[in-house]
Amino acid sequence: MGRRFRLPARRRLTRAETAGAVGVGAILVFALAGVVAGILIDRLLDFDETLDAGGEWDEGGGVSTRWY
Repeated sequence: MGRRFRLPARRRLTRAETAGAVGVGAILVFALAGVVAGILIDRLLDFDETLDAGGEWDEGGGVSTRWY
């Protein structure tokens, strides 16, 4: 019991390893920002009314709209 277990000394990251970690972090931040922006746009805008021609699809295969 006189000897304690010691972890090996931590080495510093190389310049390439640091740049890779920063790059991966930047990609993750931009992906998260894109997801948040997409959710906000989806919640704030209602595309159903914008794309609606004003008619209804019927079972007979035709379309009736209010434009004619």
